[in-house]
Amino acid sequence: MTDKGTTVLETERLILRRFKMSDAEAMFRNLYSDVDAMRFLPWEPHTTVSETEAHLAGYIAGYERQDFYAWAIVPKNSDKPIGFIDTAVDSTINAIKVDYGIGKPWWHKGFTSSALSELIRFSFEEIEANRVYATHDPRNPNSGKVMEKCGMKYEGTLRQTRCRKGEYSDRAMYALLAEDYFGKPEIKISIVPYAHKYHDDMLFCFLSAKDAIGRYAPKQWSRPTLKDDLLEIEENYTERGDVFYLAIDERDRVVGMIGTQTVSPTDLWLKRLFIKPEVKCHGIGSKLLSSVENYAAEKGVTTIHTRFAYWYREAAVFYPAKGFVEAESNEHLRHMVKRLE
Repeated sequence: MTDKGTTVLETERLILRRFKMSDAEAMFRNLYSDVDAMRFLPWEPHTTVSETEAHLAGYIAGYERQDFYAWAIVPKNSDKPIGFIDTAVDSTINAIKVDYGIGKPWWHKGFTSSALSELIRFSFEEIEANRVYATHDPRNPNSGKVMEKCGMKYEGTLRQTRCRKGEYSDRAMYALLAEDYFGKPEIKISIVPYAHKYHDDMLFCFLSAKDAIGRYAPKQWSRPTLKDDLLEIEENYTERGDVFYLAIDERDRVVGMIGTQTVSPTDLWLKRLFIKPEVKCHGIGSKLLSSVENYAAEKGVTTIHTRFAYWYREAAVFYPAKGFVEAESNEHLRHMVKRLE
């Protein structure tokens, strides 16, 4: 990321600026002393202006760092702050966690979403973050609505991750990625039949795909060797004539693969559907499967089978979405089929 420090930001109705010590009285009155407004924030309501002054002193000291971001939310028709929006930066993954709070008289008027939207824009367009995320107490669903309004996606609920006065509470997680904000770059893919010239590149695709799949596997899972896998594929294709398709990118690299084994004139099994992790979610698996289905239809095949380990969650989502239904399963494997019309 390219850190710029807490610079002045502006929206149609707001100025987001650095805090000054002279803001203490307004922040105490508008937010920090209000029990209702502070209910879901991580610290107790302030009882004196001096507590607010001490809190703002922490912000002001942080402004000396370029990777510190904390803004006063100030309406343009006033010079007094009505709330705050700040961040925690994790430079190891280029991520920014956002926290915010606003005084009760300004709830449900679009001020919070305006501030959050501008911070999201600043994070992606100016400091080049890859991920912006925020959490809220599920008992405060309006905060989640603010996040959704700003385009953030719900990722799940973290259970009992905050404790205040001995009471544990959950946190609902919302996030937005750079690829969500800017749109994923289009990847141009060609589906081609297997060719031996791709042998070495297929090994690399196998390696990255199997490592990614292995994250889901139980400890006792036995990984077949890459060499044995690839030899089996090449023998199937060259000796038995089974079809095998490769997904090739613009630089003529293998980014995905799918094999088959014909077991009868009407039945075909899918073998080795792998996609390189860095290009997942671009429809490559769908294109590979479509190529096999077209081949199967031409050959008069009526049923396509697949089998995968019970712990392979991505397969358990992908195949049903493509029209496969479960035929049988046991404690180790799931067998799914698709009937071709």
